[in-house]
Amino acid sequence: MQHLRTFNSFWRGAVAGALLTLSCPIVPLHAQEVYKSVDAEGHVVYSDRGDTKTAPKTAVHVDEPERAEVARLAKEQELLKAEDIQRQKQEALDAKSKALADQRKQTSCQNARNYYFRLKDSGRLYQRDADGNRIYYSDTDADAMREQARRSMSSACGS
Repeated sequence: MQHLRTFNSFWRGAVAGALLTLSCPIVPLHAQEVYKSVDAEGHVVYSDRGDTKTAPKTAVHVDEPERAEVARLAKEQELLKAEDIQRQKQEALDAKSKALADQRKQTSCQNARNYYFRLKDSGRLYQRDADGNRIYYSDTDADAMREQARRSMSSACGS
């Protein structure tokens, strides 16, 4: 019961506040008095406190912004925010693509390095024929294979 009274009281106050706001005419803001001074570097400074007791007050007039201009600025702000979100998504996608490419390059380098060292450390290189017999490469052919593997490793690893 208490909650219902509080809820009804809240809504009556909210409705009364809304009606009061809507009934008020739109008037420009009143001018405020501020202190204007110039600092040691020549910059103009406005403040609600004077730098001396005898500092003169200056009236600053503030005009109510036009509703169309406020709406235009709000829309522009929304567009900028949307562009920023899109840019962040693109940067994240680019970073993910770069990480994937770096991983592929590292894997390729490691595979090429492993192949080169396997050929380099092997005493005699051979291949198997259709019957499963070993056919050994000549020293010249084996050296050529090792050199090709070294070049592939250098290309894949960048060194």
